[in-house]
Amino acid sequence: MFFDNTKKTIQGLKEKYKIGVISDTDPSIKRVLKNAGIYDYFDTMTLSFELGESKPSLGMFRHALEAMNLPAIETVFIDDYEKNLDSASTLGMQSILILSRPNSDETTKHLNIKKFSDLLLYL
Repeated sequence: MFFDNTKKTIQGLKEKYKIGVISDTDPSIKRVLKNAGIYDYFDTMTLSFELGESKPSLGMFRHALEAMNLPAIETVFIDDYEKNLDSASTLGMQSILILSRPNSDETTKHLNIKKFSDLLLYL
């Protein structure tokens, strides 16, 4: 369910940045994150089951930006679906495609990473 080195990567990012979750999920996500020992690293969570909409809806991204109290240009959105990145980009968010799914295709529209921990190299 989690990428390799998830906790270590999140700890490294948290030293410099606010961190939020934008997820199409159900209420169990909070329990899962708590059990993984990473729940408390997140400043905000934008969750589809709470908002009644899902990615790539612009409402998801607007909610996340408002919750973080940051302008879009100062944010980075990471996802494994290009359509979600495209949507976030229309608001001005910097978008990164993680090639985690089998047969994932690289894109020229967004930065591509192969591993979650690669974020520490780029951010």
